[in-house]
Amino acid sequence: MNNGAFQHKTFNLLPKEKFYMKKFSFKIVLPHIVAFIVFLSLSLLFTSPVLLDGKVVEQHDTQQWKAMAEQSFEYKTTHGYWPRWTNSMFGGMPAYQIVMESKSASFFSVGNFSQIFTVGLPKPVYFLFLICACFYLLCIVIGINPWLSILGGIAYGYCSYNPIIIAVGHDTKFLSMAYAPAILASMILIFKRKYWSGGALLLIFSTCFIEQNHQQILYYTMIIAACLALHFIIQSVKDKDYKHLGISLALTAAVGVTALLICSPGYFATYEYSKETMRSGSALAATDKTQSKTGLDKDYAFQWSYGKSEALTFIVPNAMGGGSSTSLGDDSKVADVLQQTPNLPQQLTQQLYQAATAYWGEQPFTSGPVYFGAIICLLFLIGAIVSKSEHKWWILAATIIGVLLAFGKNFESLNYFLFDHLPFYNKFRTPAMALVIPQLTVPLLAVIFVNELVGITDKATLTDIGKKSLIVGGSIAVVLAGFYFMASFKNEATGELQKNLAQAMQNNTEFTSSYISALIKDRQAIYLADMWRTLGFVLAGVAVIFLYTKQLVKPAILYIALILLTTIDLTGVGKRYLNDDSYVDPVDYETAFKDYNADIQIKRDPSFFRVLNLAFGDGNNGFQVSVSNTFNDAITSYKHNSIGGYHPAKLSIYEDLKNKELFKNIQAWAANPQAKDSFQVLNMLNMKYVIVPDQTNPKQTYAIPNPYALGNCWLIKDIRYVDNADEEMSALDSIDPAKTAVMNVSFKSKVPFEPAYDSLSYIHLIKNDNDDITYDFNSSANQFAVFSEIYYDKGWQAYIDGKQTDYCKVDYVLRGLAIPAGKHSIEFKFDSKIVDLGEHLSYFANIIGWLFLLLCGFMIWKDSKKTGSTE
Repeated sequence: MNNGAFQHKTFNLLPKEKFYMKKFSFKIVLPHIVAFIVFLSLSLLFTSPVLLDGKVVEQHDTQQWKAMAEQSFEYKTTHGYWPRWTNSMFGGMPAYQIVMESKSASFFSVGNFSQIFTVGLPKPVYFLFLICACFYLLCIVIGINPWLSILGGIAYGYCSYNPIIIAVGHDTKFLSMAYAPAILASMILIFKRKYWSGGALLLIFSTCFIEQNHQQILYYTMIIAACLALHFIIQSVKDKDYKHLGISLALTAAVGVTALLICSPGYFATYEYSKETMRSGSALAATDKTQSKTGLDKDYAFQWSYGKSEALTFIVPNAMGGGSSTSLGDDSKVADVLQQTPNLPQQLTQQLYQAATAYWGEQPFTSGPVYFGAIICLLFLIGAIVSKSEHKWWILAATIIGVLLAFGKNFESLNYFLFDHLPFYNKFRTPAMALVIPQLTVPLLAVIFVNELVGITDKATLTDIGKKSLIVGGSIAVVLAGFYFMASFKNEATGELQKNLAQAMQNNTEFTSSYISALIKDRQAIYLADMWRTLGFVLAGVAVIFLYTKQLVKPAILYIALILLTTIDLTGVGKRYLNDDSYVDPVDYETAFKDYNADIQIKRDPSFFRVLNLAFGDGNNGFQVSVSNTFNDAITSYKHNSIGGYHPAKLSIYEDLKNKELFKNIQAWAANPQAKDSFQVLNMLNMKYVIVPDQTNPKQTYAIPNPYALGNCWLIKDIRYVDNADEEMSALDSIDPAKTAVMNVSFKSKVPFEPAYDSLSYIHLIKNDNDDITYDFNSSANQFAVFSEIYYDKGWQAYIDGKQTDYCKVDYVLRGLAIPAGKHSIEFKFDSKIVDLGEHLSYFANIIGWLFLLLCGFMIWKDSKKTGSTE
């Protein structure tokens, strides 16, 4: 290796000839080939139903995305390009927040390297291969023995969080996590003075990473990168190597900016859109101190905070009961109590069994725990104590930061401060996601420690490490056993369950006590089973390390034992969340989008309107009425233009309307569908049909027409001006939107005249083509029109007879336009300038990127010819 500031100070990471060699050596290439085969084979075995049975993973979130994007796909088929606006959700929103393809530079985008990295495999097979391979690259670049790098790749790739997010369909999150270690590897190459190879790889992997458009994982990856960069800066300053420091930081920054510009259409659009979403606060006055004017409400943002004791799941997967759907087991004490209680109604018995959840952590619910692996945690803890690696401290710093961030509201003194002051941090929710940081750093330090261990020949040092390994293993056993005896196995939800049960059973304290006691015993049994499992792996890990320190086993045996133990451990837990039950036939996957009677009924209507869906379920288990699912499910959007939908970043004005008016309107409609004055907001949103369960057949749905929908546009008689957003919202309860529009005074200058009555005037929708909406208007007097379209001034422009004109926000979420007397063509066109700018920048950035890659390739070739090396 080069003798630069980033050279390892304490041990030789790899023999020098592995970086500089005169001729090809199969012996050096062999472990990389083995790594490729191991990662590929393991991913094929772990996801075998995909290739063997032709099945697909039944990913709920991917189904939701497909439903969101369906209108855009249909538009692309018809028009040959993607729309920038969709009508399918929340009354309308930018389509490029769901699916987007740049009009320029798509063919030669640097990001197309991602297609190569799939090695021709279907998802999720290539997911697991890619994430292992990228971590393997990081280990190799740091200088870890290739055989141990295989251990690192498996540890990072098969952490329980990965099978969980594959199962639920968080594809962009997974792929972002997969590319993260490759970005760090590229940075380290630059810091090791390998500017050309490091720069080229950094550009490729950064572009692939940023194209996933998952800002929260990007944010956490930048935290790890900052810890790494700070370590390098400190080392360079100590060595007074300022030239290398300047070159490295400048190159890293320049390549990072280029990658961002290549992906700028999506990122620029997201940045602009985010300012108008719930992630940037609300225009309404805050009602409590947790509400933010510039970001998410704290209560909402910190819901999914990892509990402090929940961190025990890092080493015991079911320390908190597993996931919210984890079974209590075949020998459930709760089941015994319910079966042995006489005169207990069957329906109540079923409800109480379902309420007895195994999970008792701090989060509202969870698909499963973050489990790093017993062996990996053991190696990490030993490494934290005995490692002399220069990388140890930045890795430990990043690990601690990640865990503290994940605690969220459970460490509010830090996290509330960061939420209020750290740039962009208040845009994110789910603090527990920060555990992707230690998911990367824990196995990294673990393999670094083992790599150091095999390089030690001094018997006294080996003996000392052996003793410390026994101490760490014993300490783990004491902590796990102590937790079993001291933990309550209850959380806040358990207390609420006990309280509600006592009331429901008319204070039958004996039954309530027996039920809660049985639930605690079930949770104890679940913990105990996994505790013994963990202790078994810890014992095996300590044994193999101790035997090695006594020089009773060779390094090869150490490698094989650790790899096998870790693989068995992690894949065993991973199969709890991604198993045969997670896969379905492609035909069955598509049943989520099948039409029911209500859909068939609605599709007969060729006009443009919106639908409110209150029926959720399926044709097998029947449909139930649910209001909350209306705004957390996008399947309706696959078939209709929906009042509801699902998206993690809804427009703030629509989120406000939902919370203040829509829920209230839906309840009013359900109480009396004929009382039109009680659900005026739904009427102004052009809600023409309501989907409900069919009373005669609960496995079917029925569409109830709403004759009071105001249509696509209408002319009002007067405008009520208000001073602020709160008055605008509250006015919706008192106006008749068919006659009166409520408007913030800030828009008054855009209304050059007041509307005048004309009984013969009209305005009609001619076409709604997503990005282009046309109306026909005629009146002998000046008028003011309200359009049942969501107000979004970051792209929508209004035209009267082809001449651009100002329009207004009315009724809190809709568009309004003053129209002079006469016969006119009214048109609204959507064309985001920021997206156009991003596409132009992306085009030129791609050219620069490819020129840089060609230059890097030439310089690497030139250097290899000069030095006889292969970099």
